[in-house]
Amino acid sequence: MRRRRVGFLLIFGALVPLAVAATAWACGSLATLKSGTSVASPNESITLTGGNYSNDTVNNTPVQIRWNSRTGPVIETAIPNAGGFITTDIQVPANASPDWYVVNATQNKVSDGTPVAGTPGRTTLRVQGAAAGAASPWASTPGGGAAVKVGSPPGGTALMPALLGVVLSLGLLGTGLTLVSRSRARRANRPLLGV
Repeated sequence: MRRRRVGFLLIFGALVPLAVAATAWACGSLATLKSGTSVASPNESITLTGGNYSNDTVNNTPVQIRWNSRTGPVIETAIPNAGGFITTDIQVPANASPDWYVVNATQNKVSDGTPVAGTPGRTTLRVQGAAAGAASPWASTPGGGAAVKVGSPPGGTALMPALLGVVLSLGLLGTGLTLVSRSRARRANRPLLGV
């Protein structure tokens, strides 16, 4: 009986971090960024669209389109409309080697330079074709940007608390279900064991 109670407590305890993580995730409006194409050649022009950016131009910077990292070179800027949407054309760098790249749309507060909540928006782009230069300039870019492969989280520490909460909740949920099922199995086997 005691195992069963502990199991139920763990199951209900798992719901608290899950609810907190879900609420935190649902309350924030995350910035979006979409590319008109998923594959481009060096020097090709592509259209980017995005939403959920701040249109407060007094307190926030224009949206900066950065190549291959949050701190990579700014290749274009865009001013959000009244609804917080952006549309802009960018040109793929002429010396981009064939590979996958991340395009970031960052927006910062004018007062302290910190990112506006919910930014950056990100999209991926595959570059195919011959680059104008032999070596890729993105191994060391002005501003400290570094090459980023798809799947690696550029500055992805913002999601860590939510992910830890989900992992903790799933662990508690699994432990609680195991204890409850063992308690029920024991109770079901009592007549057979003569206990």
